[in-house]
Amino acid sequence: MTASSLPRRARAAMRLPGWLGSIRTRIALVYSTILFGIAALVVGIIYLGLAHSLDDQPITRKVGDGVVVTADGRAFRFPIEQVDSYLYIEREANARALATLRQYSFGTLLILFASSVAIGWIVAGRVLKPIDDITAVAEEIQATDLSRRINLDRPDDELKHLADTFDDMLARIDQAFESQRQFIHEASHELRNPLAVIRTNLDVTLSDPDATAEDLRRTAEVVKRSTERMARLVDDLLVYARQGSLSLAHERLDLAEVVATSASEFDALAAEREVRLASAAPDGLWVDGDRLALQQALANLLANALAVSPPGSTVRVTAGREGPWVWMAVSDEGPGIAPEDHERVFQRFWRGDPRAGREEGHSGLGLTIVRQVAEAHGGQVRLASEPGRGAAFALWLPAAG
Repeated sequence: MTASSLPRRARAAMRLPGWLGSIRTRIALVYSTILFGIAALVVGIIYLGLAHSLDDQPITRKVGDGVVVTADGRAFRFPIEQVDSYLYIEREANARALATLRQYSFGTLLILFASSVAIGWIVAGRVLKPIDDITAVAEEIQATDLSRRINLDRPDDELKHLADTFDDMLARIDQAFESQRQFIHEASHELRNPLAVIRTNLDVTLSDPDATAEDLRRTAEVVKRSTERMARLVDDLLVYARQGSLSLAHERLDLAEVVATSASEFDALAAEREVRLASAAPDGLWVDGDRLALQQALANLLANALAVSPPGSTVRVTAGREGPWVWMAVSDEGPGIAPEDHERVFQRFWRGDPRAGREEGHSGLGLTIVRQVAEAHGGQVRLASEPGRGAAFALWLPAAG
């Protein structure tokens, strides 16, 4: 029977007591045992060597009647009756010296034992201090705050590598949580536009008692296109969450159709906000790109423009060609954007100043996705705006050959 096959209670009963099972205690015991063992070995060797030397090689020896020779070869003559007494005294002195040495040796061993325990405990504490720091940081970290780092300041050793690896892991986890939060914001924002289009068109059609079959058909087509874009949005958001980029299809398409389709979807929303929506685009603006992604980008621009446009103003959707580039633009007569915010407006979660007419609850992801779509097509997005004079966003894309 192996230990893993024993019941949990039996395995728990086989464990060491809490004070004996701690890592610091075990390390202290190991260090103490090693230090005490080395010291005891040294003291024992010294004692045994001295005892053997005194026992086998006395300081003096008797070579004849009344003659005593010392260890250095000098000879002394004593009366015969005094020689045995002299040698007896020497043996007694040697025995007493060995006894004294034993006492000091045992005392030294006791002191060494206590010192080795203390040294082992201190060394174990210093060895485990970085691990205690790692544990303390890990206990303080919460899922909502992963900004803490260990930043262990010590020589470049195994524990330093462990702490740095833990910091790198925290950074990756923090980035994963941030990506998750961004995905949630992006999903909610991107799904809001087609849902608003569907709801507005259905409300307008259902509230009109004189709606004709043609009106119902047009509303159904708008709803169908919006649901298709929602389905594509869900797929793109899933791909983006897994790979960090949008998946784009490539087909030859005319931007005039993209402009006309997007403008028609926002007619009802513009009428509800009492904003005039005007569109103009010549045919033949061919590009190689993704129709739904471009409609998504244009829908974001239209939703932002209608959100900041005052009643009675006009939002224009236009398109054109200039050299090897084709463009489509959305302009409004809203509060405009300050020059220092022209770059920040495309950053994630940038919402602008609510006092300037920006929607305070806006997620700040729409323009970020517009730039992402433009760059994914090999183009760019530009902004022309002044405070109080509206804003114009333009997507510039390479023309199809």
